[in-house]
Amino acid sequence: MRLTLTGLASQYIHMPLAPFCLKKAVEEALSIPVTICDININEPVEDSLARLMADEPTHIGFSVYIWNREMTARLVRRIKALDPGVCILLGGPEVSFSPEATFAEMPCDFILRGAGEESLPALLRCLMSGSDPAEIPGICTPGRIVDPAPTPPPRSDLYDDVWHTALNGRMVYVETSRGCPFSCAFCLSGQKERVQFMPREEALALLIRLGDTGTDTVKLIDRTFNCDRDRTRFLLGGLMEARAAGRIGDVCYHFEVAADLFDDETLDLLARAPAGLFQMEAGLQSFHAPTLEACRRHTDMPRLVDRLRRILAPGNVHLHIDLIAGLPREDFDTFGQSFDCAYELRPHQLQLGFLKLIHGSHLRETDWGQRYAPDPPYEVLSTPWITYAQLRRLHGCAEAVERIHNSGRFAGTLRLALAHTGMRPFELFLHLGDVMAERQGRWSLDALTAMVHDTLLALGVPADALRDAMILDRLATDNTGYLPPLLQSAPEKLKAVARLYKEAHPEHRHPRCALLSDGRLAVAVWKDKHPVTQRGKVEELSVAAED
Repeated sequence: MRLTLTGLASQYIHMPLAPFCLKKAVEEALSIPVTICDININEPVEDSLARLMADEPTHIGFSVYIWNREMTARLVRRIKALDPGVCILLGGPEVSFSPEATFAEMPCDFILRGAGEESLPALLRCLMSGSDPAEIPGICTPGRIVDPAPTPPPRSDLYDDVWHTALNGRMVYVETSRGCPFSCAFCLSGQKERVQFMPREEALALLIRLGDTGTDTVKLIDRTFNCDRDRTRFLLGGLMEARAAGRIGDVCYHFEVAADLFDDETLDLLARAPAGLFQMEAGLQSFHAPTLEACRRHTDMPRLVDRLRRILAPGNVHLHIDLIAGLPREDFDTFGQSFDCAYELRPHQLQLGFLKLIHGSHLRETDWGQRYAPDPPYEVLSTPWITYAQLRRLHGCAEAVERIHNSGRFAGTLRLALAHTGMRPFELFLHLGDVMAERQGRWSLDALTAMVHDTLLALGVPADALRDAMILDRLATDNTGYLPPLLQSAPEKLKAVARLYKEAHPEHRHPRCALLSDGRLAVAVWKDKHPVTQRGKVEELSVAAED
């Protein structure tokens, strides 16, 4: 038996976690060679097939998610066409909740429902001995669907040196708990079982070890990291101590949290964290009470808003806020109101997503008048409250938010635009999204800058103030000092003023500077960006120059 495992990542920077954990679990239980095939969905399918078959495996296991189901199906059909004797094993949430449909769609031999650390070695042992795996929980075959075993807690020993070496600086995914205390109607994580935790001392040691692998980001896939307050404080405090002791470098730990669960003690601890050590992602989804009720989300919204503001206040924690368009009882106007509420909190990133009716979720299994794509990721196309055309406009809005707000490159420009136009944030980004959709550009930074400049100018933002704001944003986020032609002016005067500045500041041999509309000099004086805002310091100086 020769086993190959793959996770088919969405892009190279993302290293699938499951194949490496399963490899370690199999090798602990059985003496068989296990190969990891590190491929992603952006590679040509024939190249991926060649790499999967390179070691002539007898068994191939795929971890299947909404982003790789279609690619997995193409590969499985090709493998069986090439060599019908290869045994195909599928696992992961996308097939665990749709075993019948999966067997009908692709010629696989087994589907493993639930966690695979125990069931995969048990299945392989049966196949090696020729015995029947019918008694193994979660092992499904065409015509026989079996429930999975209770979910075990994640194990730190599955993250071995092979995993560390393969990372090669890529983003690290890690799981220190399984399940969720909530049961949101659009999600799979909230099951009847209790949340299963890795022991906190074991989890802390693992997080510190992974933070020393050369990666920039360690991303916990725990669905609600802070659901146990004592454990949360233990892990956060332990990571802060490890940073202070030099055991981890400039790595950032990313957590998905329910912000309303934070207590004062934890928030006080977070306020003392080194800037950039922690990144929080809070899934608000909506501020519309009927929508939250329809989605089984029971949230104290005033408390939630207060907790988010307290996380943001010290300026040391990067905060993402998530909204979902297409939820039940949410129309275009109420979504816009949710958008404004979220934006006014001033998160570093506002992620506008779209409802996906994944297998096993309550919203997929209930007919509430939704229309959605039949192919992964099963995105909602319309609901009784929002039309297809409105959702398409929101896609344009989402792109504008991602490129203009979330990039951090236009922070001052956006503040100026909202102040001068009197537009709501939702109105402004909807308009910017409409312009982007109409022009359909590739949007290099200079092209995006020109589009934002022209659009805001047409909306009545004063030309001089707009140009100055865009200059300051550009100098704060681009260490080359280059300005596109539309932001340049008076080159000879700029040279004279810059010369005077260099004479006064000989330590700055090549200052990155620009002339503002009132004659002052804007100078970028930073070497490294702020670890939270990703912006550098820009000084505005009055420097006299001879005419």
